[in-house]
Amino acid sequence: MSDGRHPRWAALGLAALLYGSAAVALEPFERKSSSSTSSSSAPAATEASDPSRETLTDLLLQVDTMQNELRKLHGQVEVQANEIERLKARQRELIADIDRRVQELERRRGGAAPMETTASGSVPAVAASTTQEQQDYDAAFGLLKQGFYDRAAKGLRDFIAKYPQSNLRDNAQYWLGESFYVVRNYRQATEEFSKVVKDHPKSPKVPDALLKTGYSYYELGEWAKARTSLSQVTTHHPGTTAAKSAEQRLAKMKKEKH
Repeated sequence: MSDGRHPRWAALGLAALLYGSAAVALEPFERKSSSSTSSSSAPAATEASDPSRETLTDLLLQVDTMQNELRKLHGQVEVQANEIERLKARQRELIADIDRRVQELERRRGGAAPMETTASGSVPAVAASTTQEQQDYDAAFGLLKQGFYDRAAKGLRDFIAKYPQSNLRDNAQYWLGESFYVVRNYRQATEEFSKVVKDHPKSPKVPDALLKTGYSYYELGEWAKARTSLSQVTTHHPGTTAAKSAEQRLAKMKKEKH
């Protein structure tokens, strides 16, 4: 993996440098020791007390300590590399979830009634507005899918303000909440998700908005509010995918004694 490759090479380079430095530092002592052995017949006890040998032992201990530190650094690099990979996998899961929801929305739109035409057979003037409306929505949502969350939030806010009567307004409001949820701005996310429930009570996005509201309160540590939102999903929208997810989170909270 590219994220962990450079730190590992740096660690190996550092090891090579340390060994090289140790070899240069030890070379004079080795020559001195060899010369002393060949030119002197001093007793073994004298050799053992030679200061050069004591220094040599100290250097070897230092090299050994450095090796241990390098091994620890190598382990830390591996841990960080695994964490980066985990975060990337989480991001891929979020993007896949968004794509799945988009496909579901497109399937629902596919069953919409065709636009009426005038007596002359021409499409009413509102058609041009609807086309522009769709383009603006797709542009904002596209930013969200690409991971430009701040820009997506601005685009979705602008869309909601520009098209107050749009039948895409509930979706735009929901994805606005998601744009804050994905960057862990849970407080703002709860505010945006709650607007889906309040302003669009009949929207098919309500179960998901309630679910994410509960998730956000969970992350904030506000257990009572989290439980209330999640319970609303299971009570008012049973059998939905959101309800199943809510049940799982409620069970988790119970296990954690929240």
